[in-house]
Amino acid sequence: MGLQYGIKEVLNVGLVDFATKKPILYTDYATASTNEVQGERTFISGGQGNYRLMAFDHSKTSTLQMTFPLVDLKLLALALGDDLIQGAGTVYAREVLTVTSGKVTVSQTPIDNTISVFALQGLRDNGTEYTKVASAPTSTQFAWTSGSKDITFNTSENGKQVVVWYQYNTVSTAQKFTIKANKFPKMLTIFGEGLFRDQETDVDRAVRVNFFKAKPQQNVTLTMSSENTTTLEITFDLFAVKDASGDYAYAEYVLL
Repeated sequence: MGLQYGIKEVLNVGLVDFATKKPILYTDYATASTNEVQGERTFISGGQGNYRLMAFDHSKTSTLQMTFPLVDLKLLALALGDDLIQGAGTVYAREVLTVTSGKVTVSQTPIDNTISVFALQGLRDNGTEYTKVASAPTSTQFAWTSGSKDITFNTSENGKQVVVWYQYNTVSTAQKFTIKANKFPKMLTIFGEGLFRDQETDVDRAVRVNFFKAKPQQNVTLTMSSENTTTLEITFDLFAVKDASGDYAYAEYVLL
């Protein structure tokens, strides 16, 4: 068995809370996992021509970059410094409806004082705005009762299309996370599972990688495009941890 291996497959990784050791999530669908190591070197030069005499290596850094073709909401929230939670939230809605029998019915229950109604202009634009009244609306007015999904109009508006904007509270089982200005990603431990193929035997050997201490960088981009599928790229800064030999290590690769 030689020491030369072919490496093709991406790492599957598990993320664990560094402080509590509690598992957070596991991904087996990444398209790339890149462990990069960099460092600095300071030279002492002298003599005629100022040639190099000595060198001091220092400031070694390491990062782990992962590319995911699926967007895990828990991973995205974690990278942004928040937790994915269940709970009601307040969101906007916009609906284009046709007035029938002097009314339209929106799909959700609007929050008080959030409804705006316009005549539809063209395909999607807001036209003339309707004025809210308590009851008996005229051709330029609408009426709505708190807690109702029905909005009433004068029967002269029958057949016309209107644009209704409003806010409503979601169900309590909705999932949400927040991009907060004062919250930052937590420290993690990351383990990786991969395969190295022995060049001599053509047999795959399992490799396990321990990234002892990692923290997502704060540069996260979520692109939603009409032309390309969305990928999530997260780069983790690795931090040194003292090992059994007394050295400080960023990561450990173990072939099984």
